[in-house]
This record gives sequence, C-alpha cells and structure tokens, in this order.
Amino acid sequence: MRGCRDEHLGRDVGDLWPDFRAAVRAALTDGPLTVAELGHALTGQRAYRHLRPVFDEGAGTLIKPLTWQGDMSLGPPRDGVATVQRLDENPRWRGIPDLDDAGPRAITAYLRAYGPATQDHLHHWLGNGLSAGRGRIGSWFAGLGDRLVAVGVDGTTAYVVREDVDALEAARPSETVRFLPGHDQWVIGPGTKDVHVTPESRRDLMTRKANPVIVGGVVCGTWARKGDELTVTWLDERTRPDEAIERESDRLADLLGRELRLIMTSEPSRA
Repeated sequence: MRGCRDEHLGRDVGDLWPDFRAAVRAALTDGPLTVAELGHALTGQRAYRHLRPVFDEGAGTLIKPLTWQGDMSLGPPRDGVATVQRLDENPRWRGIPDLDDAGPRAITAYLRAYGPATQDHLHHWLGNGLSAGRGRIGSWFAGLGDRLVAVGVDGTTAYVVREDVDALEAARPSETVRFLPGHDQWVIGPGTKDVHVTPESRRDLMTRKANPVIVGGVVCGTWARKGDELTVTWLDERTRPDEAIERESDRLADLLGRELRLIMTSEPSRA
C-alpha cells in the first residue's frame, strides 16, 4: 500500500492503514455487525466519510485484508445476513502464525476440502487467490513429503492428504442433484477452469455468479428463483434427471418454508 496516496487526506495509504484497522476493531468492540452496520459506524467519522460509496458496494476488497491480518472474522449470521466480529476476542484465536507454518497448513486444509487436487489447483487458490509466490508454494508442498499421496485422476496426477486415502477409496459415485448458490465453494475452490467440475461452456456463467445445478459433482445447469417461481435451465448433453430435480426443488421449498412452482427448460450443450 505504501506509495499510494489518499486523495482526501494527502497521506500514504500505508500510513493510514494502522489507524483504520484500529477504528474497525473499536467499531466491533460491542459485538458483531453486518458490513453495512460497520460501514455506518466508520463513515460516521470524518476520517472515513469518503468510504461511504465503498461500503454501499459491499466493501469486499477493503475489508478482506482485515481478516487476513487478524482484526476480524465472520460472525454469526443475523436474519440470514452475514456479520463480522473481532477476532482477538475469540479464545481460540492464537494470533497470526509464522508464514512457513501457515503455508503447509493452508495446503493440507485445501487438500482435505477439495482433494484430490493438482499443484495447479494449489497455485490457483493460494497463488492467484492469496498472492503466495509460486516458489514458496512449491517449497511448502515439497516439505510435506510423505504426508501427501499422489493419485491418478483421468490421467492427471493429483494429491490427497494421507489420512484421507481410505475415505477416498471407499467413496462411490453419486448422481445426486443439488442446487448451490452462485460462487459456492464447491465450484470456486477448484476454480472454474477445472473441467471436472465446470465444463468449459459453463465457465462464464459460474464466473458471473449464476446458481449452479450440480449433478454428481458436475455443473450441469443453473437455477433461479423469483418469488414462488423456480426456473431450472439444463445445459448438459445427458438426459435431464427430472425426478431428481423435482426432489431437490421440494427440498429447497422445505428449506424456504414456501411452495415453489418448478419450471424446467433446456438449452443445447456447447461442451
């Protein structure tokens, strides 16, 4: 941040950042707030009044570093809206770990969530996503040694944590249908370039935050709800599993506590 200047205050942004972090912690002292409430508390101060439009747009880019630096974390949802809370008041928080301790932990956490995964997946998640350098990710990966096991996935070498090998071998294919929200971690974790999860023809839809219809772990369509009308658009070349889609529609209706009118449409696959 150093070298960038705040046009309102005429100071380097890097110089302003510690004060901003302190202001955020102070605003959260009395308990969790929604991002909108946090923005209201901060922009009520003269020094941060100019950030009002940023918070009006969600402030994601601004507040993400606050979670990386240990100032706050996600709090309990309130009426379906996410909140943030001070992290240093969580008794389980032990402070920011050393980088060379955090890196291997991040790799194993990723593999336990999304494995089998390739080294390209790791560079996508930790490099493109969190700006960890390629060489550093490679050294963390190499340092894990026999804690990782190489497996073949459609002719590609991927990796899992050794403790998960038995569960992987015991897993059986599933054709379960699930409606997921846009940018769900099932899709975003491996990245929309992973054609095992997101066929290339559906990548733009997933990047633009369309709600995916998942069949057997693969993006096969999209869904959207407007009032009591639920529209499922089938995009895959395989036969549309109408009964399974109806069951998932009923499950969504139960979760929402309302009846839904299901409309199913199909578009030619471009896969």
